[in-house]
Amino acid sequence: MRSHSDAHQEIAREWQEFSAERERAARAAAVAAKYEAQATQRPQSMQPFRQRMAELHRRIEARHLACARLHRLHALRLQRWCTSDRATLRPVFMAAVAQHLGMDNAAVTLFGETGEELLVAASDATARAAHDLELLVGEGPARDVLDGREFVAAHDAGLAGRWPQYGPALTDLGVRSVVAVPLRSSRLLGALCAFTSRAGLQVELTPAAETVADALANTVLLASHGTAGDGAPQGTLFDDADYLAAVHQAIGMVAVQCHCDLDAALALLRARAYADGIALSELARRISQDGYQLC
Repeated sequence: MRSHSDAHQEIAREWQEFSAERERAARAAAVAAKYEAQATQRPQSMQPFRQRMAELHRRIEARHLACARLHRLHALRLQRWCTSDRATLRPVFMAAVAQHLGMDNAAVTLFGETGEELLVAASDATARAAHDLELLVGEGPARDVLDGREFVAAHDAGLAGRWPQYGPALTDLGVRSVVAVPLRSSRLLGALCAFTSRAGLQVELTPAAETVADALANTVLLASHGTAGDGAPQGTLFDDADYLAAVHQAIGMVAVQCHCDLDAALALLRARAYADGIALSELARRISQDGYQLC
């Protein structure tokens, strides 16, 4: 977690990103307007191309405008934190994502090419607990996205109906509604999940969540500003992310201990964590750091 001393530098960087994204959006809008003005011009054979180009640049405009709003919200939250007594936790970027969507909590999970979890960035303890539950029981909104769903939404009784194990546990966290959409670039990168204690979901949340996911996948995740000492990328989203290193290390150790493959090792971890009533991350820590033997 970053210290107080670099907060002002981060605020300046967030405002710079806000300005840069606004400029990118304006450039995309200008290109879209040019193609829209030419849409009905001759030759007729060029009209479908112009329409596609106009639509493409309107989507790019929306992507950069969403990024601008996220950077602005994050900068404002950081400024309020810096001028307060700092008794509260330091704001993280995913909290701005939740605010932008009108939700209470939000989390991004990134997947590897074979579906393994690589990283989670959460807005707060509730979003992180929701992620950890999903990792523990192997079902939930991010897993549905990984399985090919383009939009996932559930609330109240529908939570338990959709996810028999995950749903009731999510309700125990105070969550009554959840929505999830894919983060997609040239391939499926991960899932954006948002949660709220309110019942029901607003209709306009669907396009908003899809636009934010597009912005995260194609702009925010690419905006790295160097690497840390351990080689991990640094950037708006990466700085508060958990790379789940303890979980991956524990899976490898269990595979060796129990003479099984990695999928079976993960299943064993999930079963033991569920039986003991602890988070998978805590069991992983005990195995990788305390030498706990699962087999």
